Order: sequence, then structure tokens, then C-alpha cells
Amino acid sequence: MAETLDEIILANLGLTGCLRPEIGELKELKVLDLSCNKLVGPLPESIGGMVSLEQLDVGHNKFSGPIPRGICLLPKLENFVYAFNYFTSEPAECGRLGDGNDDRKNCIVGRPRQRSAAECALVGANPVDCLLAGSICPFE
Repeated sequence: MAETLDEIILANLGLTGCLRPEIGELKELKVLDLSCNKLVGPLPESIGGMVSLEQLDVGHNKFSGPIPRGICLLPKLENFVYAFNYFTSEPAECGRLGDGNDDRKNCIVGRPRQRSAAECALVGANPVDCLLAGSICPFE
């Protein structure tokens, strides 16, 4: 199925837990939309290997930590929405996406339209351990 699946849209389903690294095995995926859920923890580095990905929307969740550099280096990526999370940094390469890069309301120092320091401190003081939090994987 991983060879033929090209879109996963799991928006607004109330999904919780962490995103498993196995999501990166979907190399032919063009669209991944996990927006408007309650997903936590870091984005898996393995997403940076999803070479066919054109649209990635993880906005309006509770993801945290740095954005993996490999995501912003994906050759076909045109639109990357990660607004309204708690990400702490983004690679400079994300800037190449121009208007297709939405980083509003995170905890990225030096970027405009971010969350307050107080909001970010609360999340930073309680990091998520994905081994304890459980995880979701859309193709289990």
C-alpha cells in the first residue's frame, strides 16, 4: 500500500499522541494533512525522507521541539503549515518556501507572530516523552 498511497488527510479527528517515525516510509505520499488534532511531541526526522511530499499540514496541534531540517529540504515541498503549535526552531531552509511556509503562533525566537514567552515556558517545562505518551501511525 505504501507504493500507491499518495494522500493522507486526517484533519480534525481529535487524534492524540505522538507521530511515529514509520510515517516516513510513505515515500510516494504527496499530501499529508494532520491539522487540527491534539498531536504532541516532535515531528519525526523520517518525514525528511518523504521525497514526493508536496503539501504538509501539521498546523493546530501541540507539536514541539525543532522542525527537522530534512523537511524543509524536500525537493517537491511547496506548502508547509506548522502554525499554532509549540515548535522552538525552524531551519533557514524553510524560508525558501516563501508564502508556502506558515510558522505563526509557535515558540520560534526572532520570528514574528509567535506565542507569548509564558505560553512557551509552560510547554518547555513539561516536555513530551513519546515512549510514555503513546503514538499514532495512520497505517497500522
